[in-house]
Amino acid sequence: MKPRDLHAVWSAPDNTRLTAKQQSFRLPVHVAAKLAALCELYPNKTRTQIVGDLLASAIDASVEGLPTVKGQFLLHVPADSGGPFDVYEDVGPCARFKESANKHFAELEKELGNEAPSALYPPDYKSDDPSRPIATFTHQEDGQK
Repeated sequence: MKPRDLHAVWSAPDNTRLTAKQQSFRLPVHVAAKLAALCELYPNKTRTQIVGDLLASAIDASVEGLPTVKGQFLLHVPADSGGPFDVYEDVGPCARFKESANKHFAELEKELGNEAPSALYPPDYKSDDPSRPIATFTHQEDGQK
């Protein structure tokens, strides 16, 4: 979710599932004041909904900036199959974040009674180890995104 999408989200009905356990934290004064202003601006949304959407938006934007790092070579995609490019395992912070988020998402879903949750971040391509996300790098790229 992009920050620019928040107005539309807050103007629509909410179908968000909440975690089983409450999470509590203290905020800097200036952030708490801005949060209170948003709560006044959108009185049909709870503070929890607004904070959740703000965090989701910020996390999505942060993940977009995480680098991918070219790891082990996995396969070559020929030109007649949409290539040419090589596929490598992603061993960078982006892959580690997605693996960790998938692990925590599965744990939280199980707390809510979902014993077989789907992955939050499915890998882009299949590999011998489907639990490891991978990224593609063409011949022209240097391995950094």
